[in-house]
Amino acid sequence: MTQHQLKEIKTHLIQGLHAVTEQAKSTVLTVENCPDETDFATQLTQQGVNVAIQHRRSVRILELETALKRLSETEYGVCEECGDDIGVARLKANPSTRLCVCCQSAIEDGLTRCA
Repeated sequence: MTQHQLKEIKTHLIQGLHAVTEQAKSTVLTVENCPDETDFATQLTQQGVNVAIQHRRSVRILELETALKRLSETEYGVCEECGDDIGVARLKANPSTRLCVCCQSAIEDGLTRCA
């Protein structure tokens, strides 16, 4: 992988981290007191969705931070399963990926090894 490609991926990771962090900051997790039980139930349901979204954002922030750390190390761009290089196009599409396409497909298909 060239220095230009690494720089491009790093920029993408930083932008993604910034965007997700800003979204996480703007989420409000409060339930207002409602005289109507239906409104209260609706608010509780919405809060459940908001909590799930916030959790997913937290996981994504961790993924992006981990990818940025790996980027500065020699293991970035190497599949954690088979040790082969992960394609540059795949890294550009998902810079936090840790598996090559073959290993990712094998895991999704319930196989122990890629073909």
